[in-house]
Amino acid sequence: MKQFIVSIAKEAGKMALDFQSKAKISSKGPKNIVTEADIAIEKYLVQKIIERYPEHKIVGEEGNYAYDDADVWYIDPIDGTSNYAHLDPHFCISIAHAVKGEVKHACIFMPVFDELFFAEEGKGAELNGKKISVTKTSELKDAMVQVEISPLKDTIDNSLKIVRHFMLSADRVRDMGFCAGQLAYVAAGRSDALLKNSQHPWDIAAGMLLVKEAGGRVSGHDEKEIVLGDAKKRHNIVASNGLLHGAIIHELRSNLKDVDFKKLWW
Repeated sequence: MKQFIVSIAKEAGKMALDFQSKAKISSKGPKNIVTEADIAIEKYLVQKIIERYPEHKIVGEEGNYAYDDADVWYIDPIDGTSNYAHLDPHFCISIAHAVKGEVKHACIFMPVFDELFFAEEGKGAELNGKKISVTKTSELKDAMVQVEISPLKDTIDNSLKIVRHFMLSADRVRDMGFCAGQLAYVAAGRSDALLKNSQHPWDIAAGMLLVKEAGGRVSGHDEKEIVLGDAKKRHNIVASNGLLHGAIIHELRSNLKDVDFKKLWW
């Protein structure tokens, strides 16, 4: 399984680099673009998965596929499409395999950097074959926190309230524009935590397992376990090194009461 996932992720990354700067761009909605590369890579991944595991189901960003609660693949052909379209190197291919709602295998590949993150349930997380782990930062004031900045008129004000709050209460705040990659960065100790809203299952499935296997913690804003489900489900997510998790949840519940989190869904 690992060999298969790594091989298709690397081929997808090669396709992304081959397409970059040449792929036609179209719009799926306000501030939501798709490129020829997204569509071609997802088609390739779906074909390969179905050829090898014809009984498995797929939840992907660019197509409508079947879903059940047995073996399910969550695939994002290019996470960070806006970055990709602007030749920003921060984009990735995200692939996760789940069984009855539990992610068993996860792969996030960043082709520009040639960085492949992989995790298997119970076996830890790795980057290019070397074990990785979350940070040991224990105080929020010292933390680098990834916080989503919404690009939409109806949600940006609430989004910026959260950014401002954590900019003051943490050491630094960032939004690099690719959720799967940002989760991989938490797993690798490049950030201490991540806080995002309204994420699709394919945005977070692989990154969730990476963070957990690297020694971190993942939950919803309510501190409950995230159950991925089908393509229609959206999730608010907190991922951290574990040591900061309680502090971040406390900030959400106690010090961000004026934020209407329902207005952050888009």
